[in-house]
Amino acid sequence: MSREVNAMQPYHTEQELAAALARREEAAAEQLVREYGGLLNAVVRWHAPGLDADDILADALLAIWQNAGRFDGRRSFKAWAAAVARYRAIDAVRRAARTCLAGGTQELERIAGHTPDEYFALELEDMFRGLPDEDRALLLGRYFYGSTPAQQAAARGISVGAVNTRVARARQRLARRLRERSEGE
Repeated sequence: MSREVNAMQPYHTEQELAAALARREEAAAEQLVREYGGLLNAVVRWHAPGLDADDILADALLAIWQNAGRFDGRRSFKAWAAAVARYRAIDAVRRAARTCLAGGTQELERIAGHTPDEYFALELEDMFRGLPDEDRALLLGRYFYGSTPAQQAAARGISVGAVNTRVARARQRLARRLRERSEGE
């Protein structure tokens, strides 16, 4: 049974709002825009300054609406919604960057608001997001900080073979995430 909500009776908690969005209640969508629209707009403009913020914001709001049932309550709904907007903005920058001609660093800086190095750092952060902490630490240690398998094994109190197995599995997880991400675009 849908609860009728008006300006005098808004959803009082983030959990109520998220649950109402998951039930596709129009009043919840209106409250989402009213309460979080400014924040989400700022997040989008910060992460994609040279792009059409209105389109990206609309995409983010739609994603929040469609995925509200996935909100698990482990962090605040406000933070979750801001993260969705951030990821949508980064995805838009990524798509726009792919259209830049090789060597078009000025164009990349214009659209992304970042230098190429900053953009690629964001790309790496995005790729590693969602990997377990141990996988991320092993991959970064091995490939970015130059740690040897023996050094990683000694630091963790495990065998070199165990480190190599974990790194191989982490690489497989990362490759699977990248494939899924590219298929989704």
